[in-house]
Amino acid sequence: MPNIYLEQADSLVAEGKLGEAILLLEEAVENGKETASIAKLLAQLSLQINEVRAFQSWCHEALRMDPNDLEVYTMLETYFRENGRDFEADEVREIAASIKP
Repeated sequence: MPNIYLEQADSLVAEGKLGEAILLLEEAVENGKETASIAKLLAQLSLQINEVRAFQSWCHEALRMDPNDLEVYTMLETYFRENGRDFEADEVREIAASIKP
């Protein structure tokens, strides 16, 4: 079943309206329509606007809902590695490697 919030957010992102996309997705969360995909997109958008704490929080929320989503682990590892936080990047990679597909 397609997620109307994700579809609308993707359209806003394509138009360069990141702030509006974030507000729309946050509205979905407030209305109880949160999914791992919404949390993951919120994480990605948060990082694009340099909201690192929000990025990490949304990644953790996405993993709470879908602990086997390897893309979220990759996002975290990449962020940590790019910011000289190799120990944390290694930890995330280790956790992801332990997940059975």
